[in-house]
Amino acid sequence: MKTEFKIILGTFLFIGLTVFAFTQKHHKTNPIYKNYKIINQWELPPVLQEISGISWIGDHKIACIEDEDGTIFIYNLKTSSIEQRIDFADQGDYEDIAIVNHDAYVLRSDGIIFEVENYLTNPTVEKFSTFNDVSRNVEGLTLDKANNRLLIAVKDEKHKEKAFKGVYAFSIETKKFQFLPVYKIDLKNEIFKNIDEKKTHKLMRPSALTVTNNAEKIYYLDGAQPKFLVTDAEGNLEKLYQLNEEEFYQPEGITISPDNRIFISNEGKKAEPNILEVEFY
Repeated sequence: MKTEFKIILGTFLFIGLTVFAFTQKHHKTNPIYKNYKIINQWELPPVLQEISGISWIGDHKIACIEDEDGTIFIYNLKTSSIEQRIDFADQGDYEDIAIVNHDAYVLRSDGIIFEVENYLTNPTVEKFSTFNDVSRNVEGLTLDKANNRLLIAVKDEKHKEKAFKGVYAFSIETKKFQFLPVYKIDLKNEIFKNIDEKKTHKLMRPSALTVTNNAEKIYYLDGAQPKFLVTDAEGNLEKLYQLNEEEFYQPEGITISPDNRIFISNEGKKAEPNILEVEFY
């Protein structure tokens, strides 16, 4: 009886140690993180059902755009309400917004950038072309203050055999577009190895991006398969977070406040549209 007990105990001990060793090994090699916390949540009105881009403007206010209408919405986080609307263009597929001092820049999915000067007081609009073709679908736009430029992230393009997603630059001073990518998201990087996706070009499909206040990191969102990617200032991939689809059902916008609070907006595809304040660890 004692012998049988020792055999059973030994068997369970062996199985336990094996599982523990596998778990530890998997933890060390698995590049996907899930450590984040939602701090605050704001439910948005129906007019922002298709919210596609956000940008912090100060005084607890965020500039928002949505997919279908050429309108900038100023949302007040303190009052949980829209307090101003600025029309800048007709209907179109508008994807992201970046605020630069008194001016707003809005990205359309075909790569056209709308510059809305003095957007809060006396808006005037000028359009600028980027890629000059329709082979790319672009969704991400943000200010790179350190280099006085806008960064534009490509979500999809016809050349699906490419092993990277390009990030391009648009000079705020000269209004010139740089046709070669300033950053490349390497889709064959080890960081993507545990993503359940067979098609390389779908491993990361940036829906938004933002540069941290200290200019040391760049954050990217993937709205199709909710993810949060961190790179350094040179574009080297550092961390990949897998987001819970019940909480991030379609993350399309991201912005950072001066005190380093991170805000992410969700389109209202599966639930009400919202803005989440999130901490990542």
